[in-house]
This record gives sequence, C-alpha cells and structure tokens, in this order.
Amino acid sequence: MWIKLTDVNGDHITLNFNHVVSFNPYGTGTHIVTTTAGLTFFVKETIDEIQSKVGISAG
Repeated sequence: MWIKLTDVNGDHITLNFNHVVSFNPYGTGTHIVTTTAGLTFFVKETIDEIQSKVGISAG
C-alpha cells in the first residue's frame, strides 16, 4: 500500500507502507523505520493521521 506523506522539509514523499517496520511519535510528527537497513523517514504527519491513511483504528 502506497501512502503520500510530507517530510520535515515540506517535500512530498510516497512510501510503500508494506516495507514499514515501525512508526513512532517524534516531536510534532512521526519517525518511520523501514525494512531497508538505515532507511528511516521523519514526516510531519502524526501517528493518528498515518493510522487513518492505512486504515488502522486507534484504540
């Protein structure tokens, strides 16, 4: 599943969420860790916004 996010510089990125290992709050956004060693992203979207995009219900 591909989702569109915004990196901390304001650039849009498209991420294949099937390769995400974890995502955690970081400042006002989210830190995303992928299956590729050393490939992580810091995005402006919150955990709740990302969960909504991928269909994960909070709770």
